[in-house]
Amino acid sequence: MEYKDEVIWILQQHRRVNQTYGGLPYHVHLENVVKFVKKYINLIPEQYHRDVILAAWGHDLIEDTGLTFNNIVKVLGRRVANIIYAVSNEKGHDRDERANDKYYSGIINDDLALFVKLCDRLSNLTQSKKDGHGMYKKYMQELPHFKEKLYNGMYQKMWDELEDIKFIDLDDEYFPNVNKFDEENIWSIGRLPNPIPGDVYKELYRKGILPKKDLIKGKYYFGKCRNAKVALWNGYEFVYMRDFWGKSFFPETIFHLEDDNGFDVFIPLKEVTPTEEQRIKY
Repeated sequence: MEYKDEVIWILQQHRRVNQTYGGLPYHVHLENVVKFVKKYINLIPEQYHRDVILAAWGHDLIEDTGLTFNNIVKVLGRRVANIIYAVSNEKGHDRDERANDKYYSGIINDDLALFVKLCDRLSNLTQSKKDGHGMYKKYMQELPHFKEKLYNGMYQKMWDELEDIKFIDLDDEYFPNVNKFDEENIWSIGRLPNPIPGDVYKELYRKGILPKKDLIKGKYYFGKCRNAKVALWNGYEFVYMRDFWGKSFFPETIFHLEDDNGFDVFIPLKEVTPTEEQRIKY
C-alpha cells in the first residue's frame, strides 16, 4: 500500500466514527476513489502525485470525522489538507446548501481539488449504479449543474467518462467482481446477486471462499460481513462480536452465504486464531 502509515491513519478516523458506505466499510468508497485517481494520474504533474492520492483517501475527513484543517496538516501536510478542505462541503440543511457557490469556487480555483472531486464523483456514480442505489438517479440529475459549476476545460477524459456512465453496463464488473477477489481485497466482491447463480458459487469457491461443508464447528474464520472480519462457526450460523464505535461489546449472528442468498452474510475465507477481543463472550 502506498503511503501506508498515512492511509491507515485516515481509515482509523472513519472507523472511529463508525462510518459506512451503503452498509459496507467506508474504505470501499475510498478505495474506489483512489482507483480513479490512479486511472487518470497521468493528467497530474508527478510532483503532486502523493498529494492527490492522499487527498483521495482523506477527502471526507473534514466532512465526516470531525477533524479540522490543522489536524490534517499535522499528519498529511498542508498541500493535502488544502485539497481536502477545498472539496469539503459547506454546512447546510440539504445538499443544495452544502454545495453552494462558495464550495464550487473553492474547487474550481484549485486544479488538484477539481481532479480529486471528479474522482469522487466518478466513484459515487459508478458505485451507486452498480448497487442499484437511489442516489444514482440523484447524481445523474445533478450532473448538468455539477458540470456548469466546475467545467473549465481541464480533465476532459474524466468529464467524458462521467457523462458516459449512463450508457455503460457495469453489472458484469459488480455482480460479483470475483476475478479480482483475494484476501487483501475481500470487500471488493461487492454485494452478491440474489439469488446467487450456481456458476457464481463455483467461482467463489474456486477463489478460496469456504463452503459450509468444509467448516468446523467451534472454529473461528476470517472473512467478510458488514460488521466484522472474524466469526465463530457454531455448526448452524456464524457468531461475531459486534464492533460498535470501536468497542466490541455484544455477540451477533449471521448466516453463511449458502443460507441467505448473499445479501447480509458472512463469507469465510480461512480458519484463524481470534484475538481476545474477537472471541465470543456471552
